[in-house]
Amino acid sequence: MLAMLGKLLLKLLINGIIIVPILMYLTDATFMGALSATYTFSLLTYIVVDQLFLRLTNNMAAVLADMLLTYAYFWLVERHFYDWSLTFTDMTIVALAYGVMEFFFHAYFQKDKGRIGRHSFHE
Repeated sequence: MLAMLGKLLLKLLINGIIIVPILMYLTDATFMGALSATYTFSLLTYIVVDQLFLRLTNNMAAVLADMLLTYAYFWLVERHFYDWSLTFTDMTIVALAYGVMEFFFHAYFQKDKGRIGRHSFHE
Protein backbone atom coordinates (compact mmCIF):
# COMPACT_ATOMS: atom_id res chain seq x y z
CA MET A 1 0.00 0.00 0.00
CA LEU A 2 2.84 2.40 0.79
CA ALA A 3 4.48 1.57 -2.53
CA MET A 4 1.28 2.52 -4.37
CA LEU A 5 1.05 5.76 -2.40
CA GLY A 6 4.68 6.54 -3.21
CA LYS A 7 4.04 5.98 -6.93
CA LEU A 8 0.97 8.20 -6.79
CA LEU A 9 2.90 10.98 -5.05
CA LEU A 10 5.71 10.68 -7.60
CA LYS A 11 3.18 10.92 -10.42
CA LEU A 12 1.53 13.97 -8.84
CA LEU A 13 4.89 15.67 -8.40
CA ILE A 14 6.10 15.03 -11.94
CA ASN A 15 2.74 16.03 -13.45
CA GLY A 16 2.82 19.22 -11.40
CA ILE A 17 6.29 20.02 -12.69
CA ILE A 18 5.59 19.23 -16.35
CA ILE A 19 1.89 19.63 -17.17
CA VAL A 20 1.02 22.68 -15.05
CA PRO A 21 3.59 24.99 -16.72
CA ILE A 22 2.57 23.73 -20.17
CA LEU A 23 -1.08 24.53 -19.44
CA MET A 24 -0.18 27.94 -18.04
CA TYR A 25 1.97 28.76 -21.08
CA LEU A 26 -0.49 27.57 -23.74
CA THR A 27 -3.71 28.84 -22.18
CA ASP A 28 -5.08 31.52 -19.88
CA ALA A 29 -4.93 29.12 -16.93
CA THR A 30 -4.04 30.41 -13.49
CA PHE A 31 -1.59 28.44 -11.39
CA MET A 32 -4.29 27.12 -9.04
CA GLY A 33 -6.64 26.28 -11.90
CA ALA A 34 -3.97 24.37 -13.80
CA LEU A 35 -2.79 22.65 -10.61
CA SER A 36 -6.26 21.52 -9.54
CA ALA A 37 -7.17 20.30 -13.04
CA THR A 38 -3.86 18.47 -13.42
CA TYR A 39 -4.00 16.81 -10.01
CA THR A 40 -7.59 15.69 -10.50
CA PHE A 41 -6.60 14.30 -13.89
CA SER A 42 -3.58 12.56 -12.36
CA LEU A 43 -5.72 10.84 -9.74
CA LEU A 44 -8.19 9.74 -12.40
CA THR A 45 -5.54 8.30 -14.70
CA TYR A 46 -3.66 6.67 -11.84
CA ILE A 47 -6.75 4.71 -10.82
CA VAL A 48 -8.22 3.97 -14.26
CA VAL A 49 -5.14 3.50 -16.42
CA ASP A 50 -2.17 2.76 -14.16
CA GLN A 51 -3.93 0.47 -11.69
CA LEU A 52 -6.57 -1.18 -13.88
CA PHE A 53 -5.87 -0.89 -17.61
CA LEU A 54 -2.08 -1.30 -17.45
CA ARG A 55 -2.46 -4.59 -15.58
CA LEU A 56 -4.57 -6.02 -18.39
CA THR A 57 -2.68 -4.64 -21.39
CA ASN A 58 0.82 -3.52 -22.32
CA ASN A 59 2.62 -0.20 -22.00
CA MET A 60 1.74 1.18 -25.44
CA ALA A 61 -1.98 0.45 -25.05
CA ALA A 62 -1.95 2.17 -21.65
CA VAL A 63 -0.09 5.19 -23.07
CA LEU A 64 -2.64 5.45 -25.87
CA ALA A 65 -5.45 5.27 -23.31
CA ASP A 66 -3.72 8.00 -21.28
CA MET A 67 -3.43 10.25 -24.32
CA LEU A 68 -7.07 9.75 -25.35
CA LEU A 69 -8.17 10.40 -21.78
CA THR A 70 -6.04 13.57 -21.82
CA TYR A 71 -7.98 14.90 -24.81
CA ALA A 72 -11.36 14.03 -23.30
CA TYR A 73 -10.60 15.33 -19.81
CA PHE A 74 -9.02 18.65 -20.75
CA TRP A 75 -11.69 19.31 -23.39
CA LEU A 76 -14.38 18.79 -20.73
CA VAL A 77 -12.51 20.91 -18.18
CA GLU A 78 -11.98 23.74 -20.64
CA ARG A 79 -15.53 23.53 -21.94
CA HIS A 80 -17.41 23.31 -18.63
CA PHE A 81 -15.18 24.60 -15.81
CA TYR A 82 -12.52 27.01 -17.05
CA ASP A 83 -12.37 29.44 -19.95
CA TRP A 84 -8.82 28.65 -21.01
CA SER A 85 -9.11 28.97 -24.80
CA LEU A 86 -7.56 25.51 -25.17
CA THR A 87 -7.21 24.67 -28.87
CA PHE A 88 -6.84 21.27 -30.49
CA THR A 89 -3.12 21.98 -31.02
CA ASP A 90 -2.71 22.87 -27.35
CA MET A 91 -4.42 19.64 -26.33
CA THR A 92 -2.14 17.72 -28.70
CA ILE A 93 0.94 19.24 -27.07
CA VAL A 94 -0.36 18.43 -23.58
CA ALA A 95 -1.32 14.88 -24.64
CA LEU A 96 2.08 14.23 -26.25
CA ALA A 97 3.97 15.54 -23.22
CA TYR A 98 1.77 13.47 -20.94
CA GLY A 99 2.14 10.40 -23.17
CA VAL A 100 5.94 10.56 -23.13
CA MET A 101 5.94 10.98 -19.37
CA GLU A 102 3.49 8.11 -18.89
CA PHE A 103 5.54 5.80 -21.12
CA PHE A 104 8.38 6.03 -18.60
CA PHE A 105 6.03 5.79 -15.61
CA HIS A 106 4.47 2.62 -16.97
CA ALA A 107 7.88 1.10 -17.64
CA TYR A 108 8.78 1.86 -14.02
CA PHE A 109 5.48 0.44 -12.72
CA GLN A 110 5.92 -2.76 -14.73
CA LYS A 111 9.48 -3.33 -13.45
CA ASP A 112 8.36 -3.13 -9.82
CA LYS A 113 8.60 -6.64 -8.35
CA GLY A 114 5.94 -5.95 -5.73
CA ARG A 115 3.24 -4.84 -8.13
CA ILE A 116 -0.01 -6.67 -8.51
CA GLY A 117 -0.12 -8.42 -11.86
CA ARG A 118 -3.03 -9.56 -13.97
CA HIS A 119 -2.89 -13.04 -12.39
CA SER A 120 -2.66 -11.85 -8.77
CA PHE A 121 -6.38 -12.20 -8.15
CA HIS A 122 -6.34 -15.91 -9.06
CA GLU A 123 -3.68 -16.90 -6.52
